[in-house]
Amino acid sequence: MGDGNEIAAIMVVLLVDGEQSLFIMLSEDGSINRMGNGSIDQIEHQMFIGRVGPDLFKELRSQVTAGVVYFLGQRLAAPDPKGTLCELSVMFKYADGREAASVWRYGSESQGPHPEVCTFVATAARVTEPWFQQQKEMVRRNARTT
Repeated sequence: MGDGNEIAAIMVVLLVDGEQSLFIMLSEDGSINRMGNGSIDQIEHQMFIGRVGPDLFKELRSQVTAGVVYFLGQRLAAPDPKGTLCELSVMFKYADGREAASVWRYGSESQGPHPEVCTFVATAARVTEPWFQQQKEMVRRNARTT
């Protein structure tokens, strides 16, 4: 799919039992969207949208490995999913407008995505977590003052 430096936007979406449990979108221009934490039990529905400096995107883009890229363009499903049905999508938009994604369907108690994909998703959550928590705290503060 090309050099990771050509990636202009990254999106991660996790559905748990058909409900969006995690949504992360981070782009080269600093746009950031985040909802949820990927939990199977406690799904948050509040979406935060904003802008950040380029460092978060660069950090996440640097974690795009050959193993993550290998699965782009594929839809993979566990043969006998056990537990709650999950669907994970990892998508990239390239500077030239191309888009590529991998989609994984699995059960919460069965084998999920490839370990490199799991690590990438965990990294996306980790690098956006401070900003996400900051947004949630602003909402809490505003709720207390109104």
